[in-house]
Amino acid sequence: MAERTGGPRGCSVAGCGGAAERSLSMKKVKDSGLELGDDSARKAGLCKEHYKEYKKLTKTDRVLESIGR
Repeated sequence: MAERTGGPRGCSVAGCGGAAERSLSMKKVKDSGLELGDDSARKAGLCKEHYKEYKKLTKTDRVLESIGR
């Protein structure tokens, strides 16, 4: 199996220099209201703090989605 090349990615939020802990869909992160620096990629890397903020911003959407299943 081939390994991924390249080092750890940085957080995609504008002005943040933290290391990305999670990788999420760029569309979902944009829709949450977080301001992204470069939105040309397919995935957005989020550091621990911004991932926490993303979860807070999308909590109602995630609850409603789970009810609809």
